[in-house]
Amino acid sequence: MRRVPELLAEAESRCRAMLVPFTIQRRAVFAALAARADHPTAEELFRDVQDRVPGLSKATAYRTLDKLVELGLVRRVSHPGAAARFDAKTHRHHHLVCERCGSITDLELGALDAVPVNDLSAAQLSEAGFALRDFSILLHGLCRACARREPATDCIQPEGTV
Repeated sequence: MRRVPELLAEAESRCRAMLVPFTIQRRAVFAALAARADHPTAEELFRDVQDRVPGLSKATAYRTLDKLVELGLVRRVSHPGAAARFDAKTHRHHHLVCERCGSITDLELGALDAVPVNDLSAAQLSEAGFALRDFSILLHGLCRACARREPATDCIQPEGTV
């Protein structure tokens, strides 16, 4: 995993290439996100940076995240019924979503990650008039901690387990 200074330098370079200022607010919000692995909400990130950036409003923090997403420096991870979460990892990867505690964990699926987007543009997508740009998969279930506390009986069990 790359360190925060490397990610900041890359983000600043990409902003410069797009002729977009890498403002103090963008730097602070991006650094706070890059330092975390837990896919925080906008509110959580705002709380992380509000003391470091005097006068930062919640609205500015939210707009900053939207701009970082628009610039492709951050990904928005959303699933129904929950607040949007954010991820500094912008390469294709997937997420495990715990239905009890709401945690989101990165999942790298090498073979699936390597599938070119064009290969997923099946006839059904074309018939529906949908132009696919990218994809990620959300797998719903129980994280290790929640499953230990109270195993679910309705979860899919791997072959060979009871």
